[in-house]
Amino acid sequence: MRLVNYKDLEIYKIAHQMTLEFYALVEHLPERESKNLCSQTVRAAASLPLNIAEGSGSISYKVFLNHLVYAYRSALELEAILFLIRDLKYLSAEELTPLFDQLTIFIRKLTNYMNYIEMKKIKTDDTPSSFYWQSRKILERNEAKRI
Repeated sequence: MRLVNYKDLEIYKIAHQMTLEFYALVEHLPERESKNLCSQTVRAAASLPLNIAEGSGSISYKVFLNHLVYAYRSALELEAILFLIRDLKYLSAEELTPLFDQLTIFIRKLTNYMNYIEMKKIKTDDTPSSFYWQSRKILERNEAKRI
């Protein structure tokens, strides 16, 4: 029995679509990046929907929350990758703007969903894992800067 059906989650649908777009993106990178930036990009992109799906199969919201933190961290990694692609002049800022925008939307929706789980689904006497609390401080700091 799983907590939620990941296929019904908006964050999963966005993550799935973005993963397809990141896979398409690496086709525009130089061949010399195939074992470096391309490989890292597809691993980080695939991590988004895969962690959401894996976490949804848990019977614990604590475990699910930790998988959502993994997805969040992968989203930040993808953001850094987009900055590298832009700064290395593999693609222009204009070409990357749609992915930056989608990533920002995903991060906001993911953060909101994580807050929802924390507030509504985890019992007050059942505190989130220490891993989540440690990540939570970083997440709050990053999102305060993003707004």
